[in-house]
Amino acid sequence: MPEYKLKEAFNVGDSARYHAERTPDKIATIYEDRVTTFAQLDRYGNQVANGLIKLGVKPQERVGYYGKNTDFHPQILSGVSKANAVLVPVNWRLAPPEVQFVLDDADVKVLFVSSEFAPLVAQLKDQLPALQHVYVLEGAYKDWSDFAQWRDSQDDKDTAIHSAPRDVYVQLYTSGTTGRPKGVQIPNDAAYLGWTGEPPDPTLLEGTWKAYNPDEVSLCIAPNFHLSGNGSILGNLRMGTTVVIHPDFDAQRMVDAVLQYRVAKIFMVPAVLKILLDKARQGADLSSIKLISYGASPIPPELMREAVEVIGCGFVQMYGMTEIAGTATFLEPADHTLTPTEKMKSCGKPSELHELRIVDPVTRQDLPVRTPGEIAIRTAAPMVGYYKRDEDTAKVLDSEGWYYTGDVGMVDEEGYLYIQDRLKDMIVTGGENVYSAEVEAALYEHPAVKEAAVIGIPSERWGEEVKAIVALEPGKTLTADELISFARSHIAGYKVPKSVDFVPELPRNGTGKLMKHVLREPYWAGRERQVS
Repeated sequence: MPEYKLKEAFNVGDSARYHAERTPDKIATIYEDRVTTFAQLDRYGNQVANGLIKLGVKPQERVGYYGKNTDFHPQILSGVSKANAVLVPVNWRLAPPEVQFVLDDADVKVLFVSSEFAPLVAQLKDQLPALQHVYVLEGAYKDWSDFAQWRDSQDDKDTAIHSAPRDVYVQLYTSGTTGRPKGVQIPNDAAYLGWTGEPPDPTLLEGTWKAYNPDEVSLCIAPNFHLSGNGSILGNLRMGTTVVIHPDFDAQRMVDAVLQYRVAKIFMVPAVLKILLDKARQGADLSSIKLISYGASPIPPELMREAVEVIGCGFVQMYGMTEIAGTATFLEPADHTLTPTEKMKSCGKPSELHELRIVDPVTRQDLPVRTPGEIAIRTAAPMVGYYKRDEDTAKVLDSEGWYYTGDVGMVDEEGYLYIQDRLKDMIVTGGENVYSAEVEAALYEHPAVKEAAVIGIPSERWGEEVKAIVALEPGKTLTADELISFARSHIAGYKVPKSVDFVPELPRNGTGKLMKHVLREPYWAGRERQVS
């Protein structure tokens, strides 16, 4: 494992201070009609930190943020870091009982909440014994003060509190598709993995996809409670560049921002790329975009070909997870070609700061090249662990630092990683292993299919059999027999769905992840095991 040593900038507060000293008048954030310089951001961080300390927040205690993206988020993130506390962003898409669970599980002592969600917090307050103070973003609510007024009443002197590399700076909750979400504790050294204090010299990166212009502008449309949204803000603070912040995703607002601010870099999921491509076809000038990074799933080859041709920027696919605090593998721009290749089905190769293994999920012994198994990743700075869940942590993070992802994949002879499924989504039918992701990919090839989920259901003959649940594109028609016949021409017979159900839409949780356990429940109800 490559070694690295943090020298100067080793937490979010230090980054704000660093750029405030060197480029105080440079714009750090743009949110609606508010523009904040690095000097202002650093001062706001000092005020938040001093205010938290005055409230009795001690090092490593939890501070919550429950609201959509605003420029207040990086100010609070910086301030919490300068107090050496831990920020807990709450998923604003969650149902009330889920919000209560996260705030209670995290032992949140101080909460910053948007005015939109303040009434819900008021209803939950009596059920949150650790919560002592609440401040409202964009206005007061009942007896809770306005955040900006509270912030501006605090001392703006730097706290000069230092934190250790393995101190936690943010706690992000997993989406909980199969159970209660878990709080992933991400430390300072994970946020600055590979950094030696100062931002890299731009000239050292010239000619690579990592090259950046100190004056470039990025756009944050991913939610702050997600690793990608948190990373978008963190990247801006590390590099000292400007970020335009949107509260949530809106296609026209995104395009308007690209045009107005000449945005150079955006992170998005593939579904958003299709929207951006449609806007480009309609005449929008997106020539300022230099790099689009994406994750969650591969981009269909035809969509990628059109995007490369029409938008003309570089593309980077990222594969990672919250537990390793970021990206483990990259499919670089050079691998995104107009002519589809096998590599474009992969998620690239490990970065220089990560190690990758494919192992037997039971024995955890290494498997040969092109043999599917569980993906294990090692980084010099993994999560500290799941908050208050040592047993759950021990199941996935071993003593040598290997994190066992629960994803099924294989590597080719060049080290490219191909994701095939989640372990829990593997279907064993007649002694053969079927990876639902492979079947879903085949179904997605049909032009009438908008969404597809493949699950295993009980079978007296085969143990399990493959079933597809499909949502169609608006105005399209398709029968089960037609789709089954189509699948048979694309994948092996034992992988082809035995039955197909059509639904208006597939069930998803607050972060948009598919909840396959909801689809399985009617078929496995009353059985002790969810496999046959």
